Amino acid sequence: MLEPYVRPGIDDRPDLDKALSPEDKAAVARLAIKDRRRPPEASADQPEAQAVRLAAAGSSAAAAAAASVDAPAPDLSSAYLDMRDPMVAANGQRPTAVQISRLNWGFFVASILAGAPWAALNTIAMPNAVARLFDYDTASAISVTINPSTGRPLPVATDLVVPLAVLVVVGVVASMFAMPLVSALSDRTRIPLGRRTPWMVAGGVLCALITLILGQNIGIIVLCIFWVFLQFAYAMLSVPLTSAISERVPDKFRPRIERWHGIGVMLGQALGVCMGALGVMFNSFAPFSYTAVLFAVSGIATVLILPKEPSSAEQPNQLFDRSQVLDQLRPPAHAPEFSRVFAARTCMMAGVGLTGVFLWYLVRFWVYGKAVVLTSAPLTIPAGFLIAGMAVATLIGAALASWAAGPISERIEEKNIPVARVVAGACLLYAAGLALAWGLGVWSTGTARENGMLLFALISGFAFGVYDSLGLELVMDSLPDPRRAGHDLGIYALANSAGLALAAIIGALLVNAFEHSFGYYLLFPSAIVMVLLAGIVTLTTKSAE
Repeated sequence: MLEPYVRPGIDDRPDLDKALSPEDKAAVARLAIKDRRRPPEASADQPEAQAVRLAAAGSSAAAAAAASVDAPAPDLSSAYLDMRDPMVAANGQRPTAVQISRLNWGFFVASILAGAPWAALNTIAMPNAVARLFDYDTASAISVTINPSTGRPLPVATDLVVPLAVLVVVGVVASMFAMPLVSALSDRTRIPLGRRTPWMVAGGVLCALITLILGQNIGIIVLCIFWVFLQFAYAMLSVPLTSAISERVPDKFRPRIERWHGIGVMLGQALGVCMGALGVMFNSFAPFSYTAVLFAVSGIATVLILPKEPSSAEQPNQLFDRSQVLDQLRPPAHAPEFSRVFAARTCMMAGVGLTGVFLWYLVRFWVYGKAVVLTSAPLTIPAGFLIAGMAVATLIGAALASWAAGPISERIEEKNIPVARVVAGACLLYAAGLALAWGLGVWSTGTARENGMLLFALISGFAFGVYDSLGLELVMDSLPDPRRAGHDLGIYALANSAGLALAAIIGALLVNAFEHSFGYYLLFPSAIVMVLLAGIVTLTTKSAE
């Protein structure tokens, strides 16, 4: 019987798994080439990712991204600094024209779907939930007591500011730790779906579930606990989204996509405030149901619109170390110029937050709570319409600032005017808007008070948009080390959280200390002081010389 032909060196090769002993296998392993692939850059160290995070902080902050001011983050890994192709993204992909369009629309839609419910919760839904816990049914009229000695109505609902301030501070502290934690964990995700996709989908669904719980009649302690959980869930949605823009968009198309992302943030903020204000008019649970639906849809819709994320299963495994989280909270050492810019931003955000944190109480109990109420008509209807109008006015002001920032920047460069002086002028303009709303609110009645709030929203939207657009140049000039630009920009973003917490504390102390005399009156002058202080600190920087 003929034997099959055995090809020399092919069919007669031994099975090494069976032929070699364990000692031989160990010897071969010692001679093998080690896989020394470098892990991808951490999202916390990506300057572009931190710049997008700044733009996602609010509608006026997004005006800086939508503006045509040339103040890019000093990204030393940019393709324009070496011989790499600027049409290739940081993750190694070369997207086609159709995929670029999907990236543009995906991040634009994501900024609206993620920003709108977050704005509705922070501006309207959560303050109204706190008011409901303390038996202030804000869907009904509240009787106002007249002071017999002065003939003027006494302040109402001033006991709400302390629990709301506690809720805000707890949320700010939780958010400061949630963002670096989620950033580090998502960087180490190694699955076929990619690093960012599972976090965005899970974060959106988790946000929806927690939001439905927050809408129930629960105590203030339980409310704070689930508000902390929501900070982590929202970080799961927002942090991977900002990192994906830096990783998946090539340098060639990044300015356009970041501009559309900024426009989406502006629209999302305005839409969220309008949605919350109109929803709370008749049903206090309505804003929570709307926001839950948007949260659930946001992560899933974003993943469906964006091109499929490449697998991360083959990326090198990195051990998690808590120092990598704490390092994102450590400010740069020996950087006095950066400290001044950070302090100015903190004061500015405190001035903005003194009216923003308590906006629902200001409109509901200060604008519409000064006249004697003899009817049970729901005053939440005019209050809701006024806040919705303020959101639209702020959007218009921010859009005007985005359009005007480019020509203003060019004019400054032609005339050789220090940027810091123009930024301080924007602070002065914001303080003028506060003074206008305060003056009309104290000395006027009727529609003049409402018009003052609308004018304040328009002026503040424009002033804060100019402050952010031009102030970004001051931030870039103050960075102590361009090699750590991403880390330092992340620290600068913490000024938003610090200013918000400071505003909640100052507002609660002032209103609570003078609850029987001034009430919410002191929020406006204290905001003016903080905004002017921000302008003064800005003038002390080297850019003002």
